[in-house]
Amino acid sequence: MHGLFKFLMYLYRTGLNLLDPEINPLRHAPMHVKYFASILLACFWTLAFGLFVGEYLLIGYSMLGHIAVVTMAFTTWIVFKWVTYTYKIGDKT
Repeated sequence: MHGLFKFLMYLYRTGLNLLDPEINPLRHAPMHVKYFASILLACFWTLAFGLFVGEYLLIGYSMLGHIAVVTMAFTTWIVFKWVTYTYKIGDKT
C-alpha cells in the first residue's frame, strides 16, 4: 500500500510539473507561442479523453479512444521537444 501511495504522489508531482509554465519545456517559447500551444494541446487532450471515455461500451470506439490518448501523449512530447529545440537560447534554469 505504501508503494501505491508513493506512485500516486509521483504522478501528482509530475502532472504539476507538466502544467507549470515555468518548469515545462514551453518556458523557452515566447508568450504567444506558449498560449497557442497550451490551448491547442488542451483541446486535443479533451478530445482524446472524450473519445476514450465517451464510447466505452463498444470495442471499436474504445480502441479508437486508446489510440487517441496514446497519440496525444506522443504529440505532447513532440511539441515540447520542438519548442525546446526552436526557442532554447541557453539553459537559464
